[in-house]
Amino acid sequence: MNTYLILALAMMAVGLVGAVAPMIPGPPFVWLGAFYYAWRTGYDEVGVFTLVLLGALAIAGGTSDWWLSYLGARRAGASGWATLASFVGGIIGLLLLSLPGMLIGSLAAVVLVEYSRHRDWRRVLRASGGYLAGWLLSTVVEVAVCVIMIGIFLLSVNT
Repeated sequence: MNTYLILALAMMAVGLVGAVAPMIPGPPFVWLGAFYYAWRTGYDEVGVFTLVLLGALAIAGGTSDWWLSYLGARRAGASGWATLASFVGGIIGLLLLSLPGMLIGSLAAVVLVEYSRHRDWRRVLRASGGYLAGWLLSTVVEVAVCVIMIGIFLLSVNT
């Protein structure tokens, strides 16, 4: 095993951990590992097509917390305003409290909007629970995407 492959796999391992720990963007980090290896080896084993495919997977997996949270909240009855507010709340939370603040801000926004619209805590809890369920599902999706990306990478590499 060469040094470039070891470094690429180390980056991918960090990305896999990042899919669970919200401090590191998991799928984009796995893609970075593949890109590093492709670049260092002259794109001989991991070519442009593979990098584009892995890039598309990285975008889908890396943004899954946003779109799955949205879908979970909508499915649980949250209004369009609440889901829009969750994006804004997530950005504000991210700026104020780093990555954990993104989840806190998003949930707080859903609660505030839904409570101001309905004044019914059951509806509020259902909508925010749907948001949280979507966010938790996104963690599973990110891990799966990272594992698939690493598998595609390993199939491309001639060891």
